[in-house]
Amino acid sequence: VLTGTVKSVSRGPPQEPGWAVVSVLSLHKSGGLGVPQPAKGATLRLQLPCRLCPALKKGSSYVLMGRLGGDGGAVLPPDAFVVPYRPQQQQVLGNLSKRPCRGTP
Repeated sequence: VLTGTVKSVSRGPPQEPGWAVVSVLSLHKSGGLGVPQPAKGATLRLQLPCRLCPALKKGSSYVLMGRLGGDGGAVLPPDAFVVPYRPQQQQVLGNLSKRPCRGTP
């Protein structure tokens, strides 16, 4: 789970994936990303396989849940969880980060 502000969105040619550059506000349950908690304002590049969705607006902040690509990079597919971020959500997301995973690897 990532909260961040969209700095730029590049959709590219129809046969190529697009990219979004997001300034990280916070990172929760980053697991497979294999990155330490980034400093506020660090940027992360997300691959956008679909040209039209999710609809991201430059300058807006979101709560994002995507996947890891084959190369280990962050991918935001069309079915990814994307909602506008509100500061009131920070406490709930912080509590989520503290919960251990109960699933089996």
